[in-house]
Amino acid sequence: MTVNRTLLAVAGAVAGLFLSACSVHPGVAAVVGEDNITDSHVDEVATALCSAQSGAGASGQQDLASRAARQGALDVLINAELSRQYGAAKGAQANQGQVASALAANQKNIAALPAEHRAVFQQTLRDYAEGQLMLIDLGRRALTAQGKQGISDQQAVSEGTRLRNQWAAKHLRISVDPRYGEFSKGALLAKSGSLSVAQSARAADGDSPDPSAGWVASLPAAQKCSS
Repeated sequence: MTVNRTLLAVAGAVAGLFLSACSVHPGVAAVVGEDNITDSHVDEVATALCSAQSGAGASGQQDLASRAARQGALDVLINAELSRQYGAAKGAQANQGQVASALAANQKNIAALPAEHRAVFQQTLRDYAEGQLMLIDLGRRALTAQGKQGISDQQAVSEGTRLRNQWAAKHLRISVDPRYGEFSKGALLAKSGSLSVAQSARAADGDSPDPSAGWVASLPAAQKCSS
């Protein structure tokens, strides 16, 4: 598994997470252990994601509803924070040379963003890359201790993620504001971003994590990312 990917690709491949019951506070999107991820930070990252997608300029690419961008942003932020806390608890450190390589590989994408979005995009990518590298390190150590050889990064990160989730189940509490979705069986399940129950066909379409092109197109410009 390579960490030299854009954050858009990263957001679509977030590893499993553990959720146990606790409450979030106003202005807080998620609680990971003793650390909070605020609504404002999620908004900053989601805006950067929207800008990155717009900058990609893929012909015919469907608009991304802003709620989906916020859910994706929170997914990445929780995953990075959980990996960071696990890595710190186990004494793992990300190889900063590899982190620098990941950022360098994405420099063109970062530079294409509006200036006001570059810093948050780069920091989010850095945090995620560091978390993945720590999982690879810890996973490889564990598999090596089991006598396995020729361990790929994919195998290492899978094992590291499994060990991280076991550790989280014992040592952390994670909760998410239900407006962003819900955690079930270690995954963030996208919801409508509303606490109400969809009644009409249009509302049900909007409640889907993958709404139709017509539904997205009907959103006001402020509620979607343009391609």
